[in-house]
Amino acid sequence: MPTLESDLVLVNNTESVMEITLNRPDKLNALTSAMYRDLVKLLATAEQSDDIHVVLFRGEGKSFSAGNDLVDFLNAKPGEAGEAAHFIQAIHDFPKVVVAAVQGNAVGVGTTMLLHMDLVVASEDAKLITPFVDLGAVPEAGSAKLLPAWIGYQRAARMLLLGEPMLAAEALEIGLLAKVVAREELDATARNLAATLAKKPPRALQASKRLMRESINKPLHQVVKEDLALFGEMLQGDEAKAVIAAMVSKSK
Repeated sequence: MPTLESDLVLVNNTESVMEITLNRPDKLNALTSAMYRDLVKLLATAEQSDDIHVVLFRGEGKSFSAGNDLVDFLNAKPGEAGEAAHFIQAIHDFPKVVVAAVQGNAVGVGTTMLLHMDLVVASEDAKLITPFVDLGAVPEAGSAKLLPAWIGYQRAARMLLLGEPMLAAEALEIGLLAKVVAREELDATARNLAATLAKKPPRALQASKRLMRESINKPLHQVVKEDLALFGEMLQGDEAKAVIAAMVSKSK
């Protein structure tokens, strides 16, 4: 496990799941440059470990994350202003499945990072808030491309231009969330989901994620060609052979 810069990011590994906790509840888990560096380190460790199949992100306290710590951001030393970008690039490129548990407010990068995760579970009180224009900035983390493509331009404009909070119920309805549960059930639901994923054949899980993510920017004919080739390759692999053999054995 890498040495982290502070206790503002916590990590716990359980049964092939790395659980990463943003641990700054007094500041609503606002993210500092040091926290971004720790998150990048942990993602690199998870990627390199054969024992970790799934990563779970959560935030301690009332809110998932208030986004960037603005004081830290303004006072960043030369080179530190890019730490957020390094984290977004790391989570975007991360090959394993990522689950998120979101409660309360997810502001700015607290929302846009979720676009690069695979299954997002939220509490009923969760709000996705993207106030970039109000801060004199622009949408980041690819959200200006991903949100219009996924939820339609008009809904995306409500979020990114007007800065309207997206409530959990609507976010679930339009496909930004996988599940919405009661606040007291959030952690257990997300952990159960991560544990279920971690028990699946890891190579098949990662390959399926890669196909889903890469297909976003590829024409359909190319996606079909590639997924059929990969499907045949995976069926000849040890994971698939073991699963199929077990199914055949049970059917006898």
